[in-house]
Amino acid sequence: MFRHSVPSARQGYAFAWAVIFASAFSTLPTASLAQSSPERLSDKEVKTIIEDVDTSRDKFEGNLDNDIKRAIIRTPTREVAASAVLQDLQDNTKKLKERFAADYSASAEVATVLKQSNSIDTFMRAQPSDMKGRSEWDRQVVNLTSLAKAYGGVFPLPEGAAIRRMNDKEVAGVAESLAAAADRFKNDINKDAALAKPDKDAAKKDVEVLAKQANSVKSRVSDGQPATAEVRQVIEQIAKIQTFVIAHPSTVVGNWQAVQTSSGKLQQAFGLVP
Repeated sequence: MFRHSVPSARQGYAFAWAVIFASAFSTLPTASLAQSSPERLSDKEVKTIIEDVDTSRDKFEGNLDNDIKRAIIRTPTREVAASAVLQDLQDNTKKLKERFAADYSASAEVATVLKQSNSIDTFMRAQPSDMKGRSEWDRQVVNLTSLAKAYGGVFPLPEGAAIRRMNDKEVAGVAESLAAAADRFKNDINKDAALAKPDKDAAKKDVEVLAKQANSVKSRVSDGQPATAEVRQVIEQIAKIQTFVIAHPSTVVGNWQAVQTSSGKLQQAFGLVP
């Protein structure tokens, strides 16, 4: 379909780029994001993926035929050189690398890179397997898929999809808040004069276990270690305590609600939302 040796090749590439970039976002289906990641990655692991994305992007661009880079992309509103599109992706990938930090997961920057890569992926899928840069792009798709997954999404990123990641520091803070709320809830139980002593002691013991589990999550996440199993233990322990809460509604106060709120955030961060 494309022959680099003839004058019409550049026109063919220009047309292909124009069609793909004009329609890529409108043709992607709206879909819910995947929430079943088997293991939450640490900040260090995500940073490595971001580095891989930039490295593969550079190799892909370096292997592209010059006819593609010089092609003009025509859309209903403007004309732009393919080289400008590639430069824009490069700039935004560099921006992602610079902004990703312990205090900022750069979710918006990741979304930008994934959306721009959607169009290139659509274009590349329509090209012959012997096209220059094809293997490099296939490698990039693997990296982009890993990046999207780390942020609770998929690649290609569906139109309108929102992605978000909680970095290690934020997750550790949520676990700490859960442990603190559990300790306060334990005090609520202790102050409830209507509770029989056996019920009170059993409930307090269960809440102590919960606080300990939450602190374990905080410790492991802070150290960059996997903690999915520990979060599952927290979820199971909360379900156990919920049985007590239902049986003793007078003890249900804001501190138990705080436990549940923090638990929900942990489930989201670890992709354990049903």
